[in-house]
Amino acid sequence: MVEKTAIIDIKNQDIGLKILFPEADYFILEEEFDRTRINTKYNITPIIHNKHVNIYEYITNNKYDNLFIIIPLYDALEIYDNKLNSFFKKNIHNYLLEIINLINSNDFNNISIFDNYDYDYDPNIIFDKELVKEKRIKFFKRNYNKDKKYISNVYPFPYIIFGHQCNIEMITDLFYKNTLIQNKVSRIFFSGTPFIHVDNEYGIIRNRREMIMNIQNKINIYNPGQLPHELFMNEMINSKYSLDLLGVGDPNIRTFEILWSGSLRIGQRSNSKWTFDDEFCEETIFDNENDLLEKIIKLENDPELYKNCIDKQNEIVKKYMNIDILRNYIKQKIETVF
Repeated sequence: MVEKTAIIDIKNQDIGLKILFPEADYFILEEEFDRTRINTKYNITPIIHNKHVNIYEYITNNKYDNLFIIIPLYDALEIYDNKLNSFFKKNIHNYLLEIINLINSNDFNNISIFDNYDYDYDPNIIFDKELVKEKRIKFFKRNYNKDKKYISNVYPFPYIIFGHQCNIEMITDLFYKNTLIQNKVSRIFFSGTPFIHVDNEYGIIRNRREMIMNIQNKINIYNPGQLPHELFMNEMINSKYSLDLLGVGDPNIRTFEILWSGSLRIGQRSNSKWTFDDEFCEETIFDNENDLLEKIIKLENDPELYKNCIDKQNEIVKKYMNIDILRNYIKQKIETVF
């Protein structure tokens, strides 16, 4: 008997799971983005919750074996570490309560929460507060810190990120065309927001503005400014290097744009865990502006080293970031007994 899967994307933040599981039914509680283009491309017709359609009447264990939920869990938490969460969103919390009621009212074979928030907390802490301990829930984390200890039902899955672009679409679509482009311009491409993010409750400070200024004092960066996305990607595709700075959460959308582009990713070091054990070349990871300058000089002076690094990057994307591998990774984890 073929298993049936329901995907609830709370705010249609990432359609990637529907791309991986095209046979699943796709439900939306609130439309945050216009997904007309991608819906047309993949022939997707979502079922949208509104006053005319109550999706909870559709989603029951009589109809579905597996329940997948995409939600930024931290947004739903009013209190974190005994302090008020300044990023708390009441509507997300209400959706979470509705989802918990759905879970507690049914007996699905598998329940998987895809947490697309930026931070690296263990999501079990959040659900302990909401009285669903008796349910066998698997969590797939966008930001999974390889130096932290998680309960065994938590797995890394950095591909689901809220935003206008769908990372799974990018890395499983036109990647091979971009890797064939030769004679890229010898420049370091960067275009991003120089933000300062502070969350005193969680205890995270990300000062990208300072990092950009420090780098620009050491090395020339090619920044074409704001461009239409297609032109922006063409500029990246034609660049020999692309700079990937830490965002609020790791990895960020730029990481996947670079990997898709075939430009060599020069990434700021992070503790983010991927779904595989292979490593990107150490020569493409930097700690500070001085380390970055040293590594770019080495790559520029050693064409064979550059080739080894870009070949390794492309090998990782080809081997691990394709529809079959990502789909099977999720299926294997949801079948794991813990």
